[in-house]
Amino acid sequence: KCQSRSNTRSALECRWSLMTEPRDKKQHLNGSDEDKKTADEETKKPAKRRCTSFVRFAYYLLVGCVKILLLCGSLMWAYRIRLHGVKVFGYVIHGFDPTFNFHAARYLGKKGWYEFFRWYDYMSWYPLGRPIGTTIYPGMQIVSVWIWRVFKQIPKSTWDVPEWITTQFPKYALQYLPGSGKLAFGPMSLNNVCVMTGAWFGSIATLFIALLTAETSESTGAGVVAAFVMAGIPAHLMRSMAGEFDNEAIAMSTFCATFWLWCRALRTPGSWLWSVLAGAMYVTAVATWGGYIFVNNLIGLHAAVLVGLGKYNTGVYRAYTIWYILGTAGATFVPVVGYTPLKSLEQMPSMAVFVGFQILEFCDFYRRRQKKEMKAVNFFFFRIMVFVAAAGMAAAVCWFLFQLNYFSPLSSRIRGIFLKHERTGNPLVDSVAEHQPTSHSAYQHYLGSAKDFAVLGLAFCWHQDTPAKFFPVLFAIVAYTFSLKMNRLIIICGPIASMLAGYPIGIVLDWCLEQVVRVACGPPRTAEAKPHPRRTGGMGSIFHALEAFACPKELMDISEIKYRFGVRFPLLDRTVRLLIAIALAGCSFRTLKDYRKEFIQFCEGNAAGFASPGLIYEAQLGNGQTILVDDKLKGYEWLRDNTPADSRVLSWWDYGYQITGIGNRTSLADGNTWNHEHIATIGRILSGQEKKSHNIMRHLADYALVHAGQQETDLRISTHFARIGSSVFPDICGEDDPTCTKYGFVGGGQPSKMMSESFVFRAVKHGQNGVQLDPRRFKEVHSTKYGMIRIFKIMNVSEESKSWVADPANRKCDAPGSWYCVGQYPPALSKLIAKRKNFAQLEDFNKKNQEKSAYTKLIEQRQMSGEKEVD
Repeated sequence: KCQSRSNTRSALECRWSLMTEPRDKKQHLNGSDEDKKTADEETKKPAKRRCTSFVRFAYYLLVGCVKILLLCGSLMWAYRIRLHGVKVFGYVIHGFDPTFNFHAARYLGKKGWYEFFRWYDYMSWYPLGRPIGTTIYPGMQIVSVWIWRVFKQIPKSTWDVPEWITTQFPKYALQYLPGSGKLAFGPMSLNNVCVMTGAWFGSIATLFIALLTAETSESTGAGVVAAFVMAGIPAHLMRSMAGEFDNEAIAMSTFCATFWLWCRALRTPGSWLWSVLAGAMYVTAVATWGGYIFVNNLIGLHAAVLVGLGKYNTGVYRAYTIWYILGTAGATFVPVVGYTPLKSLEQMPSMAVFVGFQILEFCDFYRRRQKKEMKAVNFFFFRIMVFVAAAGMAAAVCWFLFQLNYFSPLSSRIRGIFLKHERTGNPLVDSVAEHQPTSHSAYQHYLGSAKDFAVLGLAFCWHQDTPAKFFPVLFAIVAYTFSLKMNRLIIICGPIASMLAGYPIGIVLDWCLEQVVRVACGPPRTAEAKPHPRRTGGMGSIFHALEAFACPKELMDISEIKYRFGVRFPLLDRTVRLLIAIALAGCSFRTLKDYRKEFIQFCEGNAAGFASPGLIYEAQLGNGQTILVDDKLKGYEWLRDNTPADSRVLSWWDYGYQITGIGNRTSLADGNTWNHEHIATIGRILSGQEKKSHNIMRHLADYALVHAGQQETDLRISTHFARIGSSVFPDICGEDDPTCTKYGFVGGGQPSKMMSESFVFRAVKHGQNGVQLDPRRFKEVHSTKYGMIRIFKIMNVSEESKSWVADPANRKCDAPGSWYCVGQYPPALSKLIAKRKNFAQLEDFNKKNQEKSAYTKLIEQRQMSGEKEVD
C-alpha cells in the first residue's frame, strides 16, 4: 500500500504511520491476506482476549506491588542513612548556617509570623543590626514550626506491630520496618524537629525523583532505580543529613516536585491543569532557597527548546503561561524576593520565554480568525515580522529601563558562574571554599559510579512520546555547566545523576519483564490517540520536511520487516525476544549486584563523614579509645553562661551565627555576606597591630573570640582577613600590594612582621613561645579543654560608645515609627569609617563612578591578559 504512493514523502509518511499506529489498525490497513486472516481470527476470540487481559492485569499488579515495595525500601534507606549523626552525637544542629536557621525558627515559633517579618535583630551585625525576616528565605523555618506545632497536638503514645504479623517474617527482617516494629508518637522539641527535617525531606526528595524519572522516561522501573540512587547519593546527602538544618535540605524536595509537576503538565495537550500545582510548588521552592533561579531558568529553557523542536501546542502554551504567572505572582509575596523576578537580569530569560509564548499564541489566534486559511509559508513570514517588531519594541523598553537603573545587577556568585574565570574580583566571595570551581575528583566523591550510569542514560532519553523526554538532557547540561564553576552547586547534580542512572537499568529491566508476559499475552494493546490539529508554518513543518533525511528508506524498511516478522511469526518473535531478555538479565545480574553493594558502601561511608556536626567530632586517643570532642560547643555555651546578657563578642564573621544562636550574645557579623564594608572593618581589626586594633574594638566589643587549637584555624585563614580588609581600607597593605603579601607566612613557616604584630596572631599564640597579649588591653578569661576556642575580655571598654549605640534615638529609621531602624557606628569611630571606600565589585554596573579596589583591578588585569589568577 505504501509503495503505491505517488511520491517518496507520502510513502515515508505511510510507513511511519504504520510503525506508530496501534497493532490492530496496522493489521487491517496493510499486510498480506494471511496477516489479515490472522488478525480476523484473533478478533473472533473474546474468551482468549479475556484470558490474556487477566494474565496481563495480574502481571501488572504483581510487578507494581514489587516496585512499590522496592520504592518504600529506598525511602526508608534515605531516611535511615541520614541518621548517622543523631546516633553518634545526639540531636545537635550542624555547622554555621544551620545554627542561624534554627535561631530564626526559634524566634518564629516564639513570636509568630507578624513579629518575625518585622524582626530587626540588633544582636547581629553590631552596631548596625540586621532585618532577619525580610532578608532570609523563610520556607524552612515556616515548615519546621508547622511540624513542631502539629506534633504538639499528638498525645504521646507507642504502637508495636502485632505479633501475628512479625511472626510471619524472619527476625532479621524486623530491622527493615520503621522503628524496627516499634513506633513512638508524640510531641517533639523544636530543636529535635529542626534536626530531623533534613532526614524527612531527604526521603520526600527521593519520592519526587522517582515520580519525575517515571514521568520523563515512561518507565516505572527507571523511577524505582532512580529513587535508590537518590536515597544515598552523597551530592544530596551533604545538605540533607539529620542536623543539617540548611535551606537546601528542603529546597531539593521542592525543586524535584516542581520539575515533576511541570513535566506531568506536558504529558498530553490536555494535561496543562497540572501546571497550577507546578506554579504553587514553585512558590514553595522560592520561599526555601535562592537557588530557585535555577528552577526558573531550567523550566523556561525547556519550554523554549520545545518550541525549537516543533513541539509547541496550545497545551504547552497554557502550561507554561499558568506556571509562570502563578509562580511569579506568588514569588513576589516572599519578602526577600519581592519584585526581583521582574527586575533581576538572572530571571529575564524565563520572562523572555513567557513573552515569546504570548506572541506565538497571538499569531495562532490571528490565523484562526482569518476567513481564508493562511498558507504555511505566509504564516511563517507573518510570525517573523511580528517577532522582529516585538524584538524592536522590547529593545527600546530595555534600553530605557537600563537608563533608570531598573534592572538589578548580577550578584558576584551568579557572575562567577557565567564568567570563564576562577575569581569574581570580590575577595570575600573568593575566600569561601564552596564558591571555588569544582574539581574532577569532586564529581567522583559526590556522585560515585552513578555518574557513569548517568552518561549511559543519556542514550535512553529519545524514544519516549512525552515532550518531557528532553527535560533530563537539558537538566544534565545546565547542572554540569553550573557545578563546574562553583563547588557548592554540585548539589544540583545529585537529582539528575540519579534520574539518568535509573534510565538504562530501569528501562531495560522493564523491557525484559514485558517479554515474559508477552509470551502468553502478546504485545500490549495501546489505545489509539486522538488526533490533534496539525500546526503548519513553524518548526514542526521544518522538521517534517527533513524527515526524509532523518529517516532514510532503508531504516524504514528494516523497521517494517521487523514488524511484519512479528505479525507473521508471533510465537517465534516472542521466543526470540524472551531469549534476549533472559540473556540480558543473566549477564547483568551479577554485575548490577556488585555495583549495588559498592554503591551502598560508598554512600554509607560518605554519610558517616557528613554526620559530624562540626561543633562536635570523634577523635581517637593514643590508646585507641574513641572520644567525642565538643570543645567548640562548650566554648559558645561558656559565653552564654558566664558573660553579661548585653555582652558584645568580636570574632571573624564565620562564627557570628554560633555566637548568637548558641551563645545568645551579640556578634559583630553573623556569617552572612550582605555588608562587605562591615566585614572588611572586622578584617582590619583582627589583622591589625594589637594596639591599633584595641583602640577600635574597645568601642565595639566586650569580648574577643578566636579559634585556635592544634590547627590554629584563625591564624591559617587570617590572610583573608587582611586581603578583605584591604579591599575597603587601602592603607592596610597599600595600593601596590593588592593581595597583601606583606601579611602571611614567609620562609620556614615563620610569620611576616605584619602578621606577628597582628591581634589575631598574638591571640592564637598567646602564652606560647613568649608571645603575649598586653594585659592592659586583653585578659584571657576562658580557653576550652583542647584550646580550640580562646576568649579574651577587652579591657577599658568605652561605656560611652556602648550607651550611644544602644540609644534608639541614634538609629536611622526608614520612616517615623517604623520597625526598620538601622544602627550607627559610635562617633568615636567616625574617622575610621571615613577612611572606608565602598567596595565596587568586578563588572558591578549599578555602582557607577566608584573606584575599584586594587584587588579587583588586579583580577581584571590578569583575566584580560590570561595570567594565572590569585590563589
